Amino acid sequence: MRKVLISTRTFGKYSDDPINLLKENDFEIINVDEKNIIDHLGNADALIVGTTPITAEMLRKSKLKIIAKHGVGVDNIDLKVATELGIPVTITLGANTPSVAELALAFILALSRNIVAAHCEVFQKQSWPNVVGLEIGGKILGLLGFGNIARLLSEKAQCLGMKVMAHDPFIKRDDIVKAGVTPADFDEVFKEADFISVHVPLTSKTRNLIGERELRSMKRTSFLINTARGHIVNEEALAKALKENWIAGAALDVFAEEPLNPQSPLLECQNIIVTPHIGAHTKEAIYRMNMMAAQAVVDFFKGNISASIVINLEVMSRAVNTRGISHES
Repeated sequence: MRKVLISTRTFGKYSDDPINLLKENDFEIINVDEKNIIDHLGNADALIVGTTPITAEMLRKSKLKIIAKHGVGVDNIDLKVATELGIPVTITLGANTPSVAELALAFILALSRNIVAAHCEVFQKQSWPNVVGLEIGGKILGLLGFGNIARLLSEKAQCLGMKVMAHDPFIKRDDIVKAGVTPADFDEVFKEADFISVHVPLTSKTRNLIGERELRSMKRTSFLINTARGHIVNEEALAKALKENWIAGAALDVFAEEPLNPQSPLLECQNIIVTPHIGAHTKEAIYRMNMMAAQAVVDFFKGNISASIVINLEVMSRAVNTRGISHES
């Protein structure tokens, strides 16, 4: 019986379907946490992982034949070494798209109407402040990246009367225009948008993509939203921008260090909303990620895994996996 390690706390939490899928296909399920995962890698055939770091050392000591990411961001996995060892890494493509897009939209509404601050004044301080907000109709939403989440957010924002502009060097301008969105240069987004929402993956090129230069170029009345990855925004620069009112506010679901360090300068800012990386945490998204990750493992060992969900396609071109598993490309 093949063994699959589960290192994500929501796998099978709301439904037994993904667990049953693995068991019906003769997998032994071993639940592990970040602290003891390394103790099991040497005896496991597959890994379903959330945000647990999977390092080069861990991979070299393992006997893994496939890694199924419970989500889409693979920055916590040493992809280079996984590829070197012939281990395909899959993602749950599109599973959390609606949930993350809806959270970004919720941030837009919460920021525009000062909902969190108003709640705290009434509920915690028993005061009755005069809170004045903004309407989002007619305001400009700037998107950095125009993948599935950004596209869905743009649709929702346009339905609410927002104008949308987007910068994505990997998407054809005509495709952006067809979505009713204005293509824009990187700097244009920062100078013109009232709300900027980040939707790019974390890579060596996007790390600290948004720093002091970009924040200073934003309107003083504008807001920054990040539901992508924490390292994309330089948090020290953002904290300074918020404290000195270069921008009106920010909403963050992701951080460079998670859980967020209690000493983070971001927590000294009054004009910020912070949430604990809950973008994909809806019951619907969790179910889809559960099932897609489990199905990827099952399909791999049956030899019919879809190349569309494999991040490191180089391993799919090999007739025989370097860990001894034959599969179709």
